[in-house]
Amino acid sequence: MSNFTFSFNEENFSQIFPFYILLDNTLTIQSQGKSLSKFHSKLLPGAKLDDHFRVKRPYIDEFTADCVVEILNQLTILECNTQPDVVLRGQFEIMDGKFLFVGSPWLSSVEEVKQRNLNIFDFANYDPQLDLLQILRKQELTTLEFKEQLKINTEQKEELKRDREELNRLSLVASNNDNAIIFTHPNAEIFWCNDAYVKLTGFTIEEIIGKTPVEIGRTHLTDDEALTEMVGHFYKGESFDVEIAHGKKDGSYFWTRAQGQPIYDENGKVVQYFAMIQDMTDEKEREEQLVILSLIAQKNMNAVIICNSDGTTEWVNPSLNLLTGYSNKELIGINPSTLLSGPDTNPETLAYVYDQLSKGEPFNCEIVNYHKSGRKYWIRVQGQGLYNANGELTRFFAIEEDITNKKSLEEQKEELLRSLEKSNRELEDYAQIVSHDLKSPLRSINSLIAWIKEENEGNLAESTLEYFGMIDNKLEKMEHLIQGVLTYSKIDKTDIAKENVDTHEIISNIISMIHIPANILVSINGPLPVIRADRFRTQQLFQNLISNAVAYIDKTEGYVEVGAKETDDAVTFYVSDNGMGIAKENHEKVFKIFQSLAKNEKSTGLGLSIVKKIIENYKGKIWIESEKGKGTTFYVEIPK
Repeated sequence: MSNFTFSFNEENFSQIFPFYILLDNTLTIQSQGKSLSKFHSKLLPGAKLDDHFRVKRPYIDEFTADCVVEILNQLTILECNTQPDVVLRGQFEIMDGKFLFVGSPWLSSVEEVKQRNLNIFDFANYDPQLDLLQILRKQELTTLEFKEQLKINTEQKEELKRDREELNRLSLVASNNDNAIIFTHPNAEIFWCNDAYVKLTGFTIEEIIGKTPVEIGRTHLTDDEALTEMVGHFYKGESFDVEIAHGKKDGSYFWTRAQGQPIYDENGKVVQYFAMIQDMTDEKEREEQLVILSLIAQKNMNAVIICNSDGTTEWVNPSLNLLTGYSNKELIGINPSTLLSGPDTNPETLAYVYDQLSKGEPFNCEIVNYHKSGRKYWIRVQGQGLYNANGELTRFFAIEEDITNKKSLEEQKEELLRSLEKSNRELEDYAQIVSHDLKSPLRSINSLIAWIKEENEGNLAESTLEYFGMIDNKLEKMEHLIQGVLTYSKIDKTDIAKENVDTHEIISNIISMIHIPANILVSINGPLPVIRADRFRTQQLFQNLISNAVAYIDKTEGYVEVGAKETDDAVTFYVSDNGMGIAKENHEKVFKIFQSLAKNEKSTGLGLSIVKKIIENYKGKIWIESEKGKGTTFYVEIPK
């Protein structure tokens, strides 16, 4: 078969589609069919289509090019803005970057054809409305002897017209209805259904037409009693209203409310049946949930209350009766807050609950209620709304837990914390006073020794000077001990100031500041990270760890190494040495106050206690890996 192409110009295109409209992307008319100006005289090339017509179906917010793209290749009904009886039906398509509307006028009678001054040549050959024009043509050629028959025909046509108009109106309503609509013959065979029924059941129109609703919708869950009731009403020519399970093509089902109405002819004979099928699955599920909720609430140890959307009590469980002291008769039908609130009920909490309910949002709060006897009690109440299939708030439920004893314990705990805080402040003040009072005689002793040395310079024996040196060392150790006690007592009394602390800089300064014997090398392994911490406490921590490591090295060549490993959650520092080591059974003892496992003249037994207290303040961890005689590694983990 040879290849060929179709070629159209505006004239022969108009002959095939006499009511077409070609638009650019601004919806300005570029050209139009030859019959369109007779149908609507003001519609001319250069005009804006949306100045004359609006889209009636499908519904769109605005008549714009973007909206037209959304309804391409769909049945579209255009209605004149100024003349509602001027209606076009057809569809939009894209042609060479332009919008092409191909359609025809929506005419329902021969009279309308006459009124529009249209004739047979104004329609495309395939247009079904030609039948109407053929009637018109025959009517014009009818002889006088045929007038009587024509009159009869006209009356029949008028009656048919009315029936069609009524059916058109009914079909239009049914097509746009969100609920499923079907029409059946008296024998129950479906001859028409809307898109909602197709979508709801999953069957195609071809699979539905010619079948009965029972054939389409019967499922193993269908209630035979309800089905018998519906079928009985149907065959008696009566209306019906039943709730019944309706099957889907995929084997599932949905709950429906099926309402049927017979349509009679002028002789009272049923000619059709109209049925509306409403999907009630969500509503049924909510009813079942409410029943289940009631059953659960009935056995719930906590108090449960269900109110309507106005806040009026509908149902309570026995636990709520016990909690409030009121009977069902006293509680049902009232707003519970009016009965249970009292002088100590926080109005702001009540306002919060009402505001959450008005917005349909859940609430969770603690509030004071009053027993029928007048006794005050605390409850924790949690509630949320229940909605119908349309998303409307129908009722809400709340679960109330009696937390009076818990509140009492919390108040006792707060009182103990206040008392403890007061005791800590007094203890800190006492530590400050004792520190000052102890340091004062030490300074006096130190001054007296200095005076004795000065007055007897050159006259003191070597052993006497040695004794004075021992006294100086003891005084220095005593001062360090007093300062250590004061530092230890203040660690968790001071708010931790968080800042970016460069630990590499801090540790470098410590190494250069403390006394390190010539036989010991202290090094840093790699760059150390910046952490969020208190600068002073960080310096205290590492100065104690490094000084402790240096002090307990017993090798001729000693070393101390400081390093760190960083993860997403924490930084772990280590201070490792080759000193005398710590036996495993003493790993925990070294952190206890005044514990010193080796003899060291300058050790106060407080350094590692201070370190642990600082670490605990940061909610961190410290642990040891050590072997007696081989050295020790302290690990410090600080959360980020």
